[in-house]
Amino acid sequence: METVLLLGDSLIEYGDWELLLPGYRTSNRGLAGETAGGLAARLIDEVNSMEDPDQIVVLSGTNDLLMGDHTFPEVFTTMLPRLRNFCADAGIIVVGLAPIPMVWDSAQQINTRLEQIAQASGCRFLDLFDPFALQCRPAGNPCFLMDGVHFSPHGYRVLAAALADALQTGA
Repeated sequence: METVLLLGDSLIEYGDWELLLPGYRTSNRGLAGETAGGLAARLIDEVNSMEDPDQIVVLSGTNDLLMGDHTFPEVFTTMLPRLRNFCADAGIIVVGLAPIPMVWDSAQQINTRLEQIAQASGCRFLDLFDPFALQCRPAGNPCFLMDGVHFSPHGYRVLAAALADALQTGA
């Protein structure tokens, strides 16, 4: 059974990944309120907290964007190569920012930069805009809680399905 290390902020922390990703051993290392810089600072400790994972998922930057920091992708330019160095055999998936209604346009632009950084670092990129657009409806099947930032149970299922596909296909 493959192991998956999930790194990020509350969007990772609040997910029940054992339930959402059956067939994988998951290690949830999300930390509510954390910025990309905060993740970069604790990165090596997190990687050293478990045996070498088969896959690593990084979802970070939402808090940066909500605080008005549009430069945070530059943290990824140093963080991803360090992660690749420490976990040379692991597949690394960078999950793009979700289509949060209040920062929709900014998130799309930043995701373009995150994808470039991920690819330059030998990592895969998972864009959430298409799966969320296809499967989330404000009335009936919302992907976000009332705060407009955190995922609803349905939102977590949409994320997990996209992530499971990326984990299985390597794409």
